[in-house]
Amino acid sequence: MKRIGFLILFLAVGFHLKSQNSKFKDSGTLEFGTRSTFSTFSGSGNIGTGFGGQFRLSFGKYLNSEWFLDYFSEDISGLANRNDAHIGWSVMFYPLKRQQQLVTPYILAGHCFDYTKISLIKPSQEKPTPLFSERWSSATQLGLGTHINFSHNFNLSVSGQYMIHLGNDIHTHTHIEKGSEVIHFKENHEEISLEGHLLFTISLNFKIAQLW
Repeated sequence: MKRIGFLILFLAVGFHLKSQNSKFKDSGTLEFGTRSTFSTFSGSGNIGTGFGGQFRLSFGKYLNSEWFLDYFSEDISGLANRNDAHIGWSVMFYPLKRQQQLVTPYILAGHCFDYTKISLIKPSQEKPTPLFSERWSSATQLGLGTHINFSHNFNLSVSGQYMIHLGNDIHTHTHIEKGSEVIHFKENHEEISLEGHLLFTISLNFKIAQLW
């Protein structure tokens, strides 16, 4: 219900501003937004869902920046929960020149830090495993997106990006034990691994200030 309320609020503000002339320029414009995230991890094959927030600061007709915070969770076969938090930034390049039109595509590239925690739900009796395991990692991302402009001041943005994380490895393994599926995981502090996944984002944004 809260997400629906936010959506209605953003749409109301956007359509209210649609009839007004834009006071914002190509450079120095500050935007705030809220976002929903969908993450597919290569390790488990499950889908993580979450939410977050962001702000944008533009640097011209062809260049924008996005600073974001995401939190999402993933169920691992009903045996464990995976929670991730991302904090980072992206540069957004507009190959067709950013201007007032219905659709504005862009290329994005950036960097983020993330925190991962896997918590056990059903522990094994024969082969004990820790109740949880956690790690910090760093990631780079590259992707494509587009703005759907409802007005000069309000847009809905959709993007997909591939993120590659570099950090300690958390190995998970599921198997059948006494007729039931169980999971074990182990964090390896001596092994640095690369983990990639796709992150899809839908966000609602509106411009709030002209900084210069």
